[in-house]
Amino acid sequence: MGCCQCQGIENMFDKKAAKRALKRYLKKGPSKTTEMLLKAIHKTGAKGLDFLDIGGGIGAIQYDLIKAGTSSGTSIEASPAYIDLVKEEIHKNNLAEIIDFKHGDFTAIASDVDLADIVTLDKVICCYDDMSELVRLSSKLSRKIYAVIYPRDVWWTKLALPFINFYPIIKGSPFR
Repeated sequence: MGCCQCQGIENMFDKKAAKRALKRYLKKGPSKTTEMLLKAIHKTGAKGLDFLDIGGGIGAIQYDLIKAGTSSGTSIEASPAYIDLVKEEIHKNNLAEIIDFKHGDFTAIASDVDLADIVTLDKVICCYDDMSELVRLSSKLSRKIYAVIYPRDVWWTKLALPFINFYPIIKGSPFR
C-alpha cells in the first residue's frame, strides 16, 4: 500500500506480531473489550446475518460470528501478515468460503465494499489518522449493527500513550 499510514501499520503489525496475537487468542480467547462487543452483537442476534470486520486482525470477531451462525463475512485488514495468518487458520477450519479477505486502507476502498448487516471496528479507530472519515464511511455500510471498540479513557491509558507512540518513532515507523 502506498499511504504512509498503511505502511506504518504493515511495519507495526508484521508477521511476528500476528503470530504472537494469534497465540494469545488461541490460549486465552478474545480480549475483554472484544468479548463485550461480541456479547452486545449476540444480544441483538447474529444468526443468518452477514458481517464486515474492519481491521479484522487475527480474526477473533470473525471466528466468533461464524460460530454464532452468520451467513458470510468480509474482513478488511491493512496488514498483509495478519491476513495471511488468518487465512491459514480459516483453511484449517474449513471456513474459507465464508469469509472474503480484502487488503487495504478501508477509506480508500470503501466505495467497493458491500453493505453488511453487522459492521465491526475493534480498537481500529485509535490506529487510524482520519478517524472521522473512517467512522463516516464505515457507518454507512451497516444495515443493522454498528459495533465499535476504542481505547478506554482511564488514567493508565493516558499514561501509556506517550510510550506507545514513542516505540514506532525509535523503530522508524510512520505509525502513531
